[in-house]
Amino acid sequence: MKKNYRLAFNVAFCGIVTALAVVFMFLSIIPSFAYVVPAFSGIVIWTVTQHMNVKWAYLCYGASCLISLMLIPEPEANLFFVFFFGYYPTLCILLEKIKNKILRFLVKLVIFNAAVVLAYNLLVILFPVEDALEGLEIFGDLAIYAFWGFGNIAFVIYEFALITLKDAYIKLIKPKVAAKLK
Repeated sequence: MKKNYRLAFNVAFCGIVTALAVVFMFLSIIPSFAYVVPAFSGIVIWTVTQHMNVKWAYLCYGASCLISLMLIPEPEANLFFVFFFGYYPTLCILLEKIKNKILRFLVKLVIFNAAVVLAYNLLVILFPVEDALEGLEIFGDLAIYAFWGFGNIAFVIYEFALITLKDAYIKLIKPKVAAKLK
């Protein structure tokens, strides 16, 4: 009986988290939220690892991706959620096993850059964008490198914010949620 209860709880909790992630993804229709919302949705999915395990978190990620791709009208936000922001906070748990901090950070940077290249190329193939680098004309031929550099700076900021938010969740929110779940 206890096993059935736990399975039912896990399914219900993951359903709620998946729905919450998709609801947040709907906010990506606001132009300035196109990058923020996928990042926040990934953090919401990460909370599953704190109450269950990585397997359940990736199930939430998969369900959130499928539902978002079907319902969310913003392709750029969807692709960045699918290719990076959705799974990255959970993947960090596995990457923490790399003891060398510099090597761990370099692996994270490679994952980010590979995800950005894949998402950008798919975005350009599926939705040809003539003005992808609009606003970066002042950099001339170096615009793509400037864009890439800004992206890597944003990743470093995101990484520090992610660590801070995870620590805050574990210290402040997780004990309250765990108490309610017992």
